[in-house]
Amino acid sequence: MAVQSGTRVLPPRRAGISAHLASGATDVRPVLPARRSGAATLERRTVLGDVVLTCLAVASGAPRQLPTGEGTVQVAAVLSGSALVRGGRGQPIAVERGGVAAVVGALTLHDGGPATILLITLPLQVLSRRGIRLPRGLVETCTGSALRGPLREFAYALHRSPPAASAPAARAAERSLVELLVGTLLESEPPSVDSATLRGILRSRAMAVVQHRFTDPSLRPRLVALELNVSLRHLQRSFEGSGTTIALEIRRARSEYAATLIETLTGPDRTDRRIAARAGFSSAGQLRAAFDDHFGIPTSSYRLLGPSHVLLPSA
Repeated sequence: MAVQSGTRVLPPRRAGISAHLASGATDVRPVLPARRSGAATLERRTVLGDVVLTCLAVASGAPRQLPTGEGTVQVAAVLSGSALVRGGRGQPIAVERGGVAAVVGALTLHDGGPATILLITLPLQVLSRRGIRLPRGLVETCTGSALRGPLREFAYALHRSPPAASAPAARAAERSLVELLVGTLLESEPPSVDSATLRGILRSRAMAVVQHRFTDPSLRPRLVALELNVSLRHLQRSFEGSGTTIALEIRRARSEYAATLIETLTGPDRTDRRIAARAGFSSAGQLRAAFDDHFGIPTSSYRLLGPSHVLLPSA
């Protein structure tokens, strides 16, 4: 086809991550923005609730300083090349292509070679609520996590193609990205992340939700995690070694309340079906199974006991 004089011929557009995945390729690599010469250049910002995604092209030259408050976490995901990453304290740490590094507070990118970096910025409290504990000013590299790749690819896909301009879509994308970041940090060293103290705090918060909502038949472990704004995996991990689980705690609260109802109700309200509905069970059969499992006695036998009988959980 002839091209008229003065017409600009555009190069073919490169396929994005979705097309690459659809082709069946296993080596999924983000399509990177073209590098620019000179100092690091601030690219387009994508805002997803509390999370901000920014693409930086780092070239040779003076260090790039990214100041921010002490209540902010900056996560540098190296998409191409390599960079030296430094926080407010300590020495610069080399992060190669595919690496992820996080720091609380200001971040400086030194010239480790031309690189493209996707910067993920979010409030520290978003991670603290999920049991993540990061030292201020020191760079933490996520060297031991298998989730680094999915985190980079998902974050870059969101940066290139932000979700639809609707609150539910933005919240869903933000939640998914934060959960990936939390999982990446939890799988990494040092052991100070997700400490026993923080797991205990999360367990206490989960128990408070259960005590407040156990009569709601829709309450499940996933809904507890959603209310606490953490991933289900992270919530379940907080109960490891405690001798119980979040699912067992929901069943325990409902079973003990059912025992109280059996003792106090009379007439038709004392049937298993009505007690199950009031205690949060979805059916009388579910009530009987949970009650027998928790106390070691069927509901029918418990009705025959005197009101002064002390009912203890079975071993």
